[in-house]
Amino acid sequence: MDDRRPAAAYRETQRSPGAPAILDQHFDQGSLYALRAALEAHAVGAGLPEGRTADLVLIVHELATNAVLHGSGRGRMLMRADNGTLDCHVTDAGVTTRRRETPDWPYEPGHGLWIARSLSDRYAATQGPGGTTVSVGFTLPPPGRPPFELTRHDQNGRTTLRLVGDLDQRTALDVTDAVRATFADGPGRRLVLDLTGMTFWDSSGIAAIVMAQQHVNATPGAFMTLAGLSGDFVSRLESLSVVPLTYDDPSK
Repeated sequence: MDDRRPAAAYRETQRSPGAPAILDQHFDQGSLYALRAALEAHAVGAGLPEGRTADLVLIVHELATNAVLHGSGRGRMLMRADNGTLDCHVTDAGVTTRRRETPDWPYEPGHGLWIARSLSDRYAATQGPGGTTVSVGFTLPPPGRPPFELTRHDQNGRTTLRLVGDLDQRTALDVTDAVRATFADGPGRRLVLDLTGMTFWDSSGIAAIVMAQQHVNATPGAFMTLAGLSGDFVSRLESLSVVPLTYDDPSK
């Protein structure tokens, strides 16, 4: 991975300073493990699913580690739940360079900001008297989401796999197995993976899409298109995928 790759589409937002903190923890090199444990416990307690919690822990740990290794050596992490979003604010008090449109943040190439921008739902970098803060937000899942369902429809040499529900670490293997089964039926098949009904996702779900495409690429005569995705999610996939992806309209 390289921080110079295009980042996924994200919204730069500033959250309400009045939202109560559910976690306020200072960190240094000796307390990064404790920070990870606290992040996991509080994110799950706030309602973030397990797979998306793992994404949050990864991102915040990367930001904290970069502050420790390449910044002041210490920092502070604030977590707030606000308007359906779980926000994490990581501050490095030692980064106080001249204000720029995007404030500097200490990072090792290949980590940190690229991961934060690509996997979070909201991202912002701000600078003030207390240092530089990178804020990342994670959308909490809406109530009443439908159960996971993956159905297959075959017509005129084309197979459509239609997903309803969450594409996450619990369901990712079901998707990759279904893709493999489709092309085991014979060469030259065209597959549409219809994600119109996807209600939530995590990095395991994204990995499943990429792995499915890799399997398609390794299968002679196989072809797969993705359907039903928002522009923001397409941008995220384009940032994270190591293979080219093709997108389609399921109504056609």
